[in-house]
Amino acid sequence: MHIFIVDTNFFINLQRPLGLGSSKEEVVDSLIKKSETAVQKHELELLTTPASFDELVGFFENQEDIKKKLLRVISIQSPDISTVSLQAGLFADLVEEIGKRLYRGLRITEETVRAVIQDSEKDTRILSETYVKLLRERYRKATREGFLDSTVDLGLILLARQTNGTLVSSDNGLLLWAQRFGCKQLLPEYFATKLDALVNV
Repeated sequence: MHIFIVDTNFFINLQRPLGLGSSKEEVVDSLIKKSETAVQKHELELLTTPASFDELVGFFENQEDIKKKLLRVISIQSPDISTVSLQAGLFADLVEEIGKRLYRGLRITEETVRAVIQDSEKDTRILSETYVKLLRERYRKATREGFLDSTVDLGLILLARQTNGTLVSSDNGLLLWAQRFGCKQLLPEYFATKLDALVNV
């Protein structure tokens, strides 16, 4: 059986050429059409965690309808953290990376405050809006971009590790750390082609 762990951004990051439709609703319908028969025959299993599923459903207006549709092909499973073993070196690397990013965030905050003080003679309202926006963007890039920044992402990695499944995502941070955890991975734009190949075998 082929197992895929599907991340939320597979459905909502429409900037990538998935070949499954121009809206997230179309992506859901196309995924069901391509995979439902194989899922029913137990040739294919699409998994996600409870937290990731809740996150995904939250992006749709008709949430109950979307839940029913998705559950036709996607199974929800929590990783069994009592049975997944990980190298201590990974956690050492993770803690080190957290420290570096917190320091970067601190430096960016300091730089922004200094810039505000230097420009304090300008219109205070305009100044605050400009610098808050700048600080938010720079802080996000320094602390979150290319990083494993949520328990939702960690859950997907652990589930992929436990099931030996392939993680489907375009999140650079998630993919980077999935690689370090030894997980198989696939970019969303290749997933439809992969499904077609599996179904037509």
